[in-house]
Amino acid sequence: MSKSTSSSNKRRSLFQALSLTPVTSTTSQDGAPADPTASGNTLKKRSTLPLISTAVPEDKASPTMQADENAALKTRPNVLSKASTRPNSFFGSLRSLRSLGEDDAPLMTTTSHSPSSTWEHIEAPEEHAKNVLHHGEVQTSSGVFRKKKEYLVVTDTHILRFKSQIKASESFSIIPNPLGRSLNKRHSSVPSAGSAQDLQSLNSSDSGERDSRLPLRQIVAVHRVDDGRPYFTIEIDFLDDECSFASNMSLQLGDPQERDTWLDVLRNASSNARFTDGRAIPRHVLKRAAFVVERNNDYDPDCFNLYKIAQRHVAKYNGRSSDDVSKVASTVCFLAIGLHKVHIVPLYKRASSPLDSPSQTTSYGIMNLTSVRIIEHDDSFELAFRRPLARPSILHLASLDSVDIAVRLRHVELALRPEWTARPYTFTVPQTVERDFLRTDAIHEDEHSSLDKTLIAYCMAYDVNPSNIRYTINYTCEDAPRFELCPPSDQRAEVYSLHELLAVMRALRYNETFGALSFSGINLDSLNGRHDPHGTEHVCYNTKRGTEIPLDVSDLQSASLLVQEIRALAVTSRKTRRMDFSNCITGDPPEENFDVKQRVKDPGCGIAEAIFPLCRLQMTNVDWICLNGIHLGDTDLDYLLHAAADRACHLRAIEMARCGLNDRQFGLILDGLRGQQDTLEALEFSGNKVELSPIKFESQISVFSVMRKLHLTSTPRITCEEPLIPAEVLNAWRLDELRLSHTQLNQQSIEALCCYLHSPRSETLRELWMDRSGLTGSDLAVLLQSMVREPGKSRNMHLDISQNRIETGHADFVKAVAGGMTPRFVTLRLLEYADEALFRELIAALTVNKSIKYLDISRPSLPDDASDETCEYLQRLLAENDTLEELDLSGEDAKLEVARLGVGLNVALQGLKHNKVMQTFRIRYQQLGLQGAQTLADVLKENTTLRELHCDYNAIPLSGFTDLVNSLHRNTTLVYLPSMEESRSDHLHQTEREVKAVRDQPTPSAPPPRPRGNISSRPNSSATGSFGIRQSIASTIGSKKGPSSPSKLSPGPPKSASRFSRSFSVSRGNAMPIPLPSQQLSDQDIKAALRLVDESWERQQWRLSQYLTRNYEIMMGKQVDLDIPEEDFERPSSVGSIGKLLEKVQADSTPTIEEELDIGVIAALRAAEMENDADTSDPEKTDNTGHFRVDSKV
Repeated sequence: MSKSTSSSNKRRSLFQALSLTPVTSTTSQDGAPADPTASGNTLKKRSTLPLISTAVPEDKASPTMQADENAALKTRPNVLSKASTRPNSFFGSLRSLRSLGEDDAPLMTTTSHSPSSTWEHIEAPEEHAKNVLHHGEVQTSSGVFRKKKEYLVVTDTHILRFKSQIKASESFSIIPNPLGRSLNKRHSSVPSAGSAQDLQSLNSSDSGERDSRLPLRQIVAVHRVDDGRPYFTIEIDFLDDECSFASNMSLQLGDPQERDTWLDVLRNASSNARFTDGRAIPRHVLKRAAFVVERNNDYDPDCFNLYKIAQRHVAKYNGRSSDDVSKVASTVCFLAIGLHKVHIVPLYKRASSPLDSPSQTTSYGIMNLTSVRIIEHDDSFELAFRRPLARPSILHLASLDSVDIAVRLRHVELALRPEWTARPYTFTVPQTVERDFLRTDAIHEDEHSSLDKTLIAYCMAYDVNPSNIRYTINYTCEDAPRFELCPPSDQRAEVYSLHELLAVMRALRYNETFGALSFSGINLDSLNGRHDPHGTEHVCYNTKRGTEIPLDVSDLQSASLLVQEIRALAVTSRKTRRMDFSNCITGDPPEENFDVKQRVKDPGCGIAEAIFPLCRLQMTNVDWICLNGIHLGDTDLDYLLHAAADRACHLRAIEMARCGLNDRQFGLILDGLRGQQDTLEALEFSGNKVELSPIKFESQISVFSVMRKLHLTSTPRITCEEPLIPAEVLNAWRLDELRLSHTQLNQQSIEALCCYLHSPRSETLRELWMDRSGLTGSDLAVLLQSMVREPGKSRNMHLDISQNRIETGHADFVKAVAGGMTPRFVTLRLLEYADEALFRELIAALTVNKSIKYLDISRPSLPDDASDETCEYLQRLLAENDTLEELDLSGEDAKLEVARLGVGLNVALQGLKHNKVMQTFRIRYQQLGLQGAQTLADVLKENTTLRELHCDYNAIPLSGFTDLVNSLHRNTTLVYLPSMEESRSDHLHQTEREVKAVRDQPTPSAPPPRPRGNISSRPNSSATGSFGIRQSIASTIGSKKGPSSPSKLSPGPPKSASRFSRSFSVSRGNAMPIPLPSQQLSDQDIKAALRLVDESWERQQWRLSQYLTRNYEIMMGKQVDLDIPEEDFERPSSVGSIGKLLEKVQADSTPTIEEELDIGVIAALRAAEMENDADTSDPEKTDNTGHFRVDSKV
């Protein structure tokens, strides 16, 4: 008994040596002692880790207690201990958990350091007994260290770790003591400080002689670890938000039911603790994560969410070590959901770098999401992303917010794809989450906003630039509105990339806005024949209504990307009825070979394979298909004929112009289309290598009863006496459009057309194209007469009769035009007249014509430039005709052919001043130049009806463009004037050539030697040949006739000349003169001159846009101010010449060239002065004595 007392005294004296203070007894809320046996004067051992929490949360603890805790933490001593012989204490867990106070060292990601020996206040066990949720003995393991058994206690705020159940029962009365001892002891068990082994055990972070705690609010995830071991493992990941340090702990249990119990308790307790705590993510963490997301162009304050997660590194069991858990240890980080991407943001490591490099942050496009899977029994979840033609990236994650993350991803994806009825990813969540999840359809003010939003999202997911994709929407066509994809905005890229095309096509899926889709002229070769072997999530299996496509699943999955995307577009939209793929596929099919052994399989263009089977199965509403410019092979024709033979297909039109069809294929198509005789409205066979036999063609074409459009452009015919299309067949149709361009028509065909045009059945005809059909003026006159219904009333039809033999029977044609027999729209391009008088007759007839409102007589060809008399006729046409609303007088400026009316056209343009009807005037490629621009400027000052003036490609200089813009100061009707981009480019190239000509001008030869010792700083130009840069510019640019000879220059520069105008020559005796730096412009000066010219053009273009915007608002009925802001500042009084431009460049240039010039001069002068004789050494002598006086500038 005395021995025990002695031992206790030793322990008490050790505590006093370590500056221990008595612990105040813990009392209950009513002030009574919680433990009847406890005494305020009794010394108790303080724990080696901070205070174990009571039922009261940390944020509600008394200020006095918190102050005492902080003071104790700051003054805790360090105890140096010897190595322990117990392996359990030395090989402690790298991730052993302890509480993180405000001043504690944070837990590292991979290791946990042993804490210093500290003792704090311990609350009475009864306080903890009320809050214990679960307790039990588990086996913990971390890193490469050995496993050990610990006793864990879970309260509603913390996880407490004890070495044994005995130690836990000392703090919690609800936990039974396995030895049956009473907890009411006089003293706590404290190891002896005299024992090295006990001191090591006390100081070790894995020692059972201490208690440690983990706040539940710091837990990130609790999840299983399936590592193939013969036990069941739970991993707990936690993060200190303030310190941004993370760690984890593994619990190994031998029974799966026990593991599940611990999982449920830990998950529920962590969720409740986080909910009651209510602390948000610290501001500095949010700010850094937002910066990382913004650096990826994906940040929006209204669409930004940040979550704490743990990345699970799944590793397969290799059987090498049963204790190797580090290979499957998780890494704590953040998951940010932005506008279009998911970002994995690592923790901010302040000690390593002020800012993590961008490479550490990984981003995944939300549109690449292929799978969302939430594990119901723990906090684990999986996200899978896959870009086209790439392998999937699977993220094994865990988080207490796994359900919130999944729901947020679902909402963001729904907002990015609001029109989609089927999701291209799997969404596996617990039934409770799926039952409560309700979709909210977004409301869009703009009907096309969903397309833009989806297209941008796909572009961001596929790492392409959305600004490179251009499209227009046509509202004035059939099946409007029509989506039309335009060429890329990047001029360096001639075609779209594979990912850009996929982004466009997938954004158009399920879109019910467009009645037609046009990819005309867009190269789709990158998709044709390309397969994606890594995934099938974007393969479409059902229509928008949910009907399954009755095709084999393997066929749907094995098809090329082009076939898959076109099928998806055709079946996912009920409104789309027309698809245009003209000139989208290049290449020719294999040549026709009747030898089966040597025959090469035709892969087809892909478009026919995608659409026609769907039409046959009635899985799509697309019934107008354009395949113009695509060479079709036998495989494509098989798909077409198979679908056309079925009457249920209901095809409206097949366009196959320039498809390389021969006579056999052409006949097969016409015969195969008989099944569509009640629905086929249009046929397009222009430009194919077929010879029409009128008798056979009549029998094939006459079966179609609802034909509206027939195009037979450039189709040769067999010479015979029969008409190409009999009048009976034409009268049986209700044609809207008939094109016979570049097709020779015999007399019987002309008579059949005349009968048809005179018939009331032709009232629906709106377009008749007969250009280059071999018609004479007399034939055209007969056709015009047959169109007349009532005298003086024009027919609402467009007639194109360009490039015909109009000179034959010209008088009849002119008489018909003057009599008003023409329709409302007439095109007469490429008129060729050997006699200019005939052209004047036509102009005179057009002047008195009262039926034409649209006239195109562009690119006329005359023997020479138009004479003054012809220009007067044109002037009267522009001034006196009161029915023309649109006129095209453009010329042609091609390499092989030029068609212009000459400079006399400037006089004819004066007639527009008196025109009160014309709204659109086109006059391009006529080389109007400065004079023409000034004439048009004068016209705009007086004309009050013109809405559009197309005058680009006329070599109009900057001064002319400025005059045109200035004329809009009081013109309030013009809403279109070109910005003259081609003139701007030409002017820049011309300026560059002229400035370089000045720079490269040969330097005048050196003067003859002067007498010995005569060195002049300002020699006479007649002797030295030097001249100023201004004179050289004036001689080179002003005359526009090349460099002038030195003899024509001025005698010499004045004293006030520019610093660049100085020239020096140094000679010594009879020796050769020393060459000095020449006067020339640097590359920097040339760039400065070009920049000034470009800025001048840009300034005028800005003024033009301001004026046109003002006029458009006036046209729309808005009240606007006629004066443009900053007009007085932007409007130049005059445009300077190239000489003034270079003077400005020299005045604003840096002194680099002058410094080089002066340094060279000084070096040459010093060398000459050193070798000078004594006669020239007097410093007071003048320049005539041979002394060179260097002025202050030098």
